Amino acid sequence: MIKILLWFVTISALLYSSVLNTDDPFKRIEYFKLENGLQVYLLNDLKAEKTQILVNVKVGYDVENENNYGLTHLVEHMVFRDQRVPFHDYLDYIKEEGGTDVNGYTKRYKTGYLATIDSNKSYWIVETFANMLFDKNVTKEDMRVEKGALQTEIGEPHWYNRPLWYLKTFLKNIVPKRDNIYRDDFFLKKPKDIPANYFAQENNQKFTYDEIIKHYNRYYYPANMILIVAGNFSLDKMKNLIEKKYGTIKKNGTFTTKKPVENPQLNHKAYKRFYEGVGNNRGYIGTKYLLDNYKKYLILNVYTINLAERLQQEMRNKHGKTYSVNSYMFNNQKAGVASITFDALHDDFEKNIKTVKKMMADDLKSITNTQIHKALKSYEKKYYTSVEHDSKTLMELIDMQRYLREEQNITNSTSYSIFQSITPEEFKKTLKTVFVPKNSYTLMYRDYYFFPFELPVLSLFSILILLYFYFKLSKYDLQKKGLLYTHRDILFQRRVSSRFMGFLFFVITIFIVSVLWEWIKYYLSDFIFNDPYYLMTIDVPYSYIFTVLDPFLYVLLFIFIYKKLWKYYARIDVIDRAIVAVGNRVEVFNKDDIQKIDIVKWKPSYYSHTIGTSFRFWLALVSVKLSNNEIYYIRTTQAEHLKEDLEKWINK
Repeated sequence: MIKILLWFVTISALLYSSVLNTDDPFKRIEYFKLENGLQVYLLNDLKAEKTQILVNVKVGYDVENENNYGLTHLVEHMVFRDQRVPFHDYLDYIKEEGGTDVNGYTKRYKTGYLATIDSNKSYWIVETFANMLFDKNVTKEDMRVEKGALQTEIGEPHWYNRPLWYLKTFLKNIVPKRDNIYRDDFFLKKPKDIPANYFAQENNQKFTYDEIIKHYNRYYYPANMILIVAGNFSLDKMKNLIEKKYGTIKKNGTFTTKKPVENPQLNHKAYKRFYEGVGNNRGYIGTKYLLDNYKKYLILNVYTINLAERLQQEMRNKHGKTYSVNSYMFNNQKAGVASITFDALHDDFEKNIKTVKKMMADDLKSITNTQIHKALKSYEKKYYTSVEHDSKTLMELIDMQRYLREEQNITNSTSYSIFQSITPEEFKKTLKTVFVPKNSYTLMYRDYYFFPFELPVLSLFSILILLYFYFKLSKYDLQKKGLLYTHRDILFQRRVSSRFMGFLFFVITIFIVSVLWEWIKYYLSDFIFNDPYYLMTIDVPYSYIFTVLDPFLYVLLFIFIYKKLWKYYARIDVIDRAIVAVGNRVEVFNKDDIQKIDIVKWKPSYYSHTIGTSFRFWLALVSVKLSNNEIYYIRTTQAEHLKEDLEKWINK
């Protein structure tokens, strides 16, 4: 009888152990809300050696403007301070007690405080965080110290930070807006701009003690916080401790950070981007989708991971034509992309693209139940039934459950239970619904098309052509006017503009043409193809046509703008029968047409008829009056000397 009883106990224990191994790990997560509004997530694991704590406060940069940018970050630093603890700083105090990864962070929508410690101090760390967050004793000396530490972190202000930021903003605003998949393909509104970093650098020196305390009191109240604890502890004891240390805080408030409303909509237009000359070959092939259903996300994640594994076996393990194939999924505000990413050498890249597309197309046409079960089983083992017992993994489990509650409004299911409800029919239906041509996602980076370094060579060639035409412009004008002459025909010569001014005109023209050319391509693409980024949607070899044409069209636009926009003269050449002003255009004053040469004081009204430019614009000018009563003004450093030389030339 005793043997039978022992056998029964042993079998029961084994069965119980087996059940534990296949249990839903998320069901061990305890969620509750205290009467004062504090949200709490607890996950107890008796095998965990460490306990990790995280407190999120719903306040971040998003609540700030230029006048108080950086205040939330400074408050985060001040929360760690207290006159009653060793070192006057909880961060070092917790480290002395064995804490690791003790830190704080400030992001756009939240501020976080975290630490990891041996599980025998689980209750101590939770109580210590309560004291740190709510029972404050900080002084102006604490403020001085933390402002100094924060200034070191963010950098000190310099006089040039503000003008450089304005210049950067100006340059950003005068060129066409860059493509943005969230804005253009999902119609998501761009969040408001965060102030420049130099505002935080300057503001940090001006923040007062009262401003810091006021900001702290506005946002640091229980209903604006989430407490998360994962590790090895008694669940009942931890609940009682939290109720005692956190639940008795009666602080109320209404200030909080609000995330933007998540309402993406698909544009049902394939996303295609192709780039050349980037140094390596990498491709991304997949689909855009709306993360409006968590089961959809799981199916896409399972599928892309399984597809990547099969492609890895085919392209690398069988043929050695790639280094790695991986699932690539990202999302923002419920707008997502599910894809495969892979690499290859130049000669193998196109073949890999075809392999990925073919396997994906075959799956959509006839993926089998066996393949689906295999993919689900592999995913289940990796993410659900083989969960590690370290505090970091436990926190990741809580993060997933939090996401379901806060982002998907799912409170009665777990990630694992939703996963377990996936059927082969749902799997197939989701793939066919999501992976459609009108929502496809293709992003390709290629090193070159014809030969390595082709784009740098092409760029260098276009620069040489630009410089050639730049220096030959005056020759074409002289030829048009029938006034070609050689250097020995020049009686004397004078510079009327400094070489620096010539360089300045050249650089300004380059800048104007670069901006203008981008706008021309942007509007032409939008007008002709109804897509301002159309040129980036053309794949090789057709894209190479514009790759070659682009620099040459740029040079033509440069010549046109340089000729039409400026009236720039570098020098005057005096030949036997005329004065020739040479620059980006040519002006000729025939000797027989000159009636009078004189010296006059500079006036702003002379600008349109002035030959030459200089920073010393106030210097006297040499006036040349023509027989048609027009007067031109020549700029020179020695007006008297030039007048004498010209008079000798006329009377010769």
